[in-house]
Amino acid sequence: MFAVGSLVAGYRIEQVLATGATGTVYRAKHPTLPRRDALKVLSADLSRDPAFRERFIREADIASLLDHPNIVSIYDRGEAEDGHLWIAMQYVAGTDAEAALQAGTMTAARAIRIAGEVAKALDYAHQRNVVHHDVKPGNVLLASGSHADEHVLLTDFGVARAAGSSHEPGRPDSDSTVAVTLAYAAPEVIAGDAIDRRADIYSLGCTLFRMLTGKQPFYTAEGTTAVARAHLYQTPPRVSDHLPGATRQLDVVVARALAKYPEDRFGSAREFAAAAAASAASLTGERPDPSSSRGGQARHGTTLSLDPLRRNVAERVRSVSEQIRSAHGPLRQVRERPVVVIWAVFAVLATISVILWAKLLWPPSSEPEGTSAATSPATTTSSATAGPAALVRLLPPGYSRGTCARVPTASDVTAAVSCGPNADPGGPTTSTYTLSRDLPALRKAFTDVVNRSAPVICPPNIQSPGPWRRNDSPTVVRGTLFCGVQAGQPIVAWTDEQKRLLGVARAQAPGAALDALYAWWSTHS
Repeated sequence: MFAVGSLVAGYRIEQVLATGATGTVYRAKHPTLPRRDALKVLSADLSRDPAFRERFIREADIASLLDHPNIVSIYDRGEAEDGHLWIAMQYVAGTDAEAALQAGTMTAARAIRIAGEVAKALDYAHQRNVVHHDVKPGNVLLASGSHADEHVLLTDFGVARAAGSSHEPGRPDSDSTVAVTLAYAAPEVIAGDAIDRRADIYSLGCTLFRMLTGKQPFYTAEGTTAVARAHLYQTPPRVSDHLPGATRQLDVVVARALAKYPEDRFGSAREFAAAAAASAASLTGERPDPSSSRGGQARHGTTLSLDPLRRNVAERVRSVSEQIRSAHGPLRQVRERPVVVIWAVFAVLATISVILWAKLLWPPSSEPEGTSAATSPATTTSSATAGPAALVRLLPPGYSRGTCARVPTASDVTAAVSCGPNADPGGPTTSTYTLSRDLPALRKAFTDVVNRSAPVICPPNIQSPGPWRRNDSPTVVRGTLFCGVQAGQPIVAWTDEQKRLLGVARAQAPGAALDALYAWWSTHS
């Protein structure tokens, strides 16, 4: 460290602002201009290390190209006479989000506002193909001023890189990065996969959780291996468990930002920030802006719906070590029901069978007046336009004659039935099945079920809501699975996106257990 009064590349050191494993940041007087800059000086040992020199120079080069009110400006870089590498950057008089949290001045309203400002900086960087890669409260600077209008700036692009690049195990800069930022690192960063803007969105979600609750997302995990495992496999935490007054809607927003797979997160940082602000209106005392709340809608127009995952678990979530790999198998194993291939010559017989089964399954009293199974749109093959008879083909086995009855449908539903007890082991007491006209309607219906329930982890430790696959095609996500509790009784809800099917199974018998209902679903899905 340089003493106060020392000269470094012509800068006069006035104060030590921060120290870390890689170097020190000073407040320094500019050699010629009447201003103070922040001077970041790499330590002597690291200044001689080729890998760290490359990283340090990269920070200056990348950040110097970013010109945004919420990003700390880079003025210059160079090498001092004694070999120390340095970067001169904008000096921000104030504090940072982590220090404000430690000081007890981080209110919910302040946290939401800070996240919104950081989101602006991230979206600007992402539009220029730059991923910050190290978003955390300590890298969010807060200029002196009132909390309502303080200037928020994102700093430290020291580990920034171009979108699409990946962590390279074995490189000194890569290893140190994981060690320092593990509490806020996205699963793909930990796994060494290619990263893009959505890794920053995950880190911003972790940062907001920290600012709102005072805890890191997976604070109960002990040791780096446990923390890494939690990011890879554990269900995202709920703000409402730690912050009184937080809504379930806010929990869903944060859970989407912390989704294990990038494609299930928000499309942009500001979309996430807008959704969080709308969901936290009860905490901040502000009326949500209708135009802002639209930013919290899912990509298909359904508010706060969780899009299904799109990539293979084995390819997307590689474990940090063989210990993690051996301790945790695939996230989901579903036993496939046998698939019967019917030759085209039996097509006519199959159609007749479906019609007859529809007549047996639904009691005559449930038929709308003036219609019959023979005249219903059962012969339509498209699930988006199919009628009740097509829905019959999709029902799980175990329903006896007269168990299911048609129910009135909304404009975005082509068919719906309500069923009584399923006779198979562990089967639901009641259940409903609907065919939606399109994917937005399906996702909206699924989200409505989630919002009316208390979410729980699916047995044995399956993400909820989360994706589900079949063993015969493990790379294909069939839909989204949800385990929860309604009125004190367990439910399992799922979607099949290809068929536009939503199923909701409920176990309403006294003492009914989720394990049995889930086991029934896993063999009947």
